[in-house]
Amino acid sequence: MLKSIRPAHDSAFEEADQPAEQGSNSMDDALNFAQVKAELSYLNRLEERRGTNVASLKRLKEARDALLGKGSEVAEISTSRRL
Repeated sequence: MLKSIRPAHDSAFEEADQPAEQGSNSMDDALNFAQVKAELSYLNRLEERRGTNVASLKRLKEARDALLGKGSEVAEISTSRRL
């Protein structure tokens, strides 16, 4: 009963909901799979780069802390010499 009330152009939407032919569908699947593989590869490279950046940042912070520690000792020595 509802079908008779709906406008005629709805049949196009019903056809769009139907599965496509198997040949083009498998081609779409292959393209989607290739795209997913490429995106995963890109994300893996980003994760590796992030790991490298985190390690570099940690080394830089340790070097900074070591220099600041030595810098404060030098400042204390030079201040005590003035007294």
